[in-house]
Amino acid sequence: MNNVSVRLGTDSSFFERVGLELKRAERYRLFVSLIVLDLSFVRSVNRDQSPQLLGDLLQVVRENIRVIDNVSALADHRVALLLPETSRQGAEIAARRLSELIRSSLTQQTSGRIDDTIPLEMVSYPDAAGAKTVTDFLQELSEQSRN
Repeated sequence: MNNVSVRLGTDSSFFERVGLELKRAERYRLFVSLIVLDLSFVRSVNRDQSPQLLGDLLQVVRENIRVIDNVSALADHRVALLLPETSRQGAEIAARRLSELIRSSLTQQTSGRIDDTIPLEMVSYPDAAGAKTVTDFLQELSEQSRN
């Protein structure tokens, strides 16, 4: 069963869930990934309908993620996705697929082609590339959401 209302969390519940999944990943040596999509460009597409477009895009994201994934709308037109048991490679594939779906949805809603690249940040555990850790990323994200 795909319960959308349960999977759209508030900032605090989302961050709690990320913390729990990270502990679980460390304990059982599992992958976990976190993606943050920056949809602020939606304001420039159609300023008058920006809130409605953003809501529609959130729905597109919710309808195209797994039941175990979590999504949260953050401040400044950002959308965070928690992908348990997903490697960085899997997260990159998911981000590419969701970006295409978002662009396609915007193209249909605005009757114009959207070619913008959707900015995103991504972290995974474990990450052998030596990139920013999930904990550091989560702390930065939490601080940005409070501002």
